[in-house]
Amino acid sequence: MSASAKDISLEEYHKLVPTCTLEERGHRIRFYTPSPHVKALVDTIFVAEPETIDWISHFDPEDIYLNIGANIGLYSLWATVSRHVQCYAFEPESLNYSILTRNIIYNDLGDRLIAYPAAIGDKSGFDQLHLTIFEYGETCHALGKKLNYANEPFEPVFSQGCYTTTIDELISSQTIPVPNHIKIDVDGIENKIIKGARETLKNPILRSLLIEVNGNSPRDISMIKDLEALDFIPVSYPPSPLAPIDSIYNVVFKRNKPET
Repeated sequence: MSASAKDISLEEYHKLVPTCTLEERGHRIRFYTPSPHVKALVDTIFVAEPETIDWISHFDPEDIYLNIGANIGLYSLWATVSRHVQCYAFEPESLNYSILTRNIIYNDLGDRLIAYPAAIGDKSGFDQLHLTIFEYGETCHALGKKLNYANEPFEPVFSQGCYTTTIDELISSQTIPVPNHIKIDVDGIENKIIKGARETLKNPILRSLLIEVNGNSPRDISMIKDLEALDFIPVSYPPSPLAPIDSIYNVVFKRNKPET
């Protein structure tokens, strides 16, 4: 044990719970911040993806919001608190899910923000989540195949077991209601998630989606065309300063309203 470690008792150590409070636009949200990286994620929430904040600002109170790839819950909590929506968040990575759960508890949102430690894809069953790094708040992991966000092979530092399901199955089993809005940010299998949501996408209750896409990926280009065929109008935004490569950016899809 180091000299510095001896200067604090075990009881005192367990009381050291690093948190920060986000105060913005009349709202207060407390976040668990166990590392400098997680603290930076909270500090840059309105800078990293301003289009996501703007998209959320148009939600109506009591809307149903489905967040796939929720990470530590930044946009799940912001939407729940600022727009008073009912949120369902899915995050399979163990460290991020633990932070997400703490954040829900810290803000007393257990009845309005329900988080599941599961992945979403195009089929249901047990699978593996291949981690690029095992640290709080990290991303760019891979579900199923060991392929990174650029669809290139990589060697994971750890492969975590997880359960995968589909959006359509979540709704047909009445696990969640049909969402009004869906956010998908999963670093490479967004197209598979859309494939597993075919029935949901036809439902007019679903009004909009925000999806992270790779403009260099033929799969993502095809996915965009498929959504356009379902009468969703895409609007692309510049890449986030935190994006791993310049070809990765967010696209907001809004259902085309029929003329009256």
